[in-house]
Amino acid sequence: MNWLYIFKHWGSTLLLGAVLFILSEGLGAEEAIVFALMLSAASLVFSLPTLLVYILVFYWLKKKNRMDRKWVRLILVSTTILGIGITLFWVNFIGIMQPLICYSIAAIVSSYFFDIEKG
Repeated sequence: MNWLYIFKHWGSTLLLGAVLFILSEGLGAEEAIVFALMLSAASLVFSLPTLLVYILVFYWLKKKNRMDRKWVRLILVSTTILGIGITLFWVNFIGIMQPLICYSIAAIVSSYFFDIEKG
């Protein structure tokens, strides 16, 4: 399995999730730029615990070595979505549904951008 997949998926989820969230807020151009910078910094910091769990799950799945790629992808995306939900719940209980949906969609979509296997 490709270790770079972890960081490609993580980075693209953060970027795509931020874009989806900003678009769903309907901000103006200037507001969107400022909000994007703040959101990117916050997303980077708050996603680190999820990234660590993701790496551990990836390592465990890599040791299994006989699991089908679609199941590996499902487990990794589920881990990501669970981590996003826990992080958002921990940070702010009120109003977590919209960012949860945006970042979950981003995690699902970005998981198909890159190949899990070395190619």
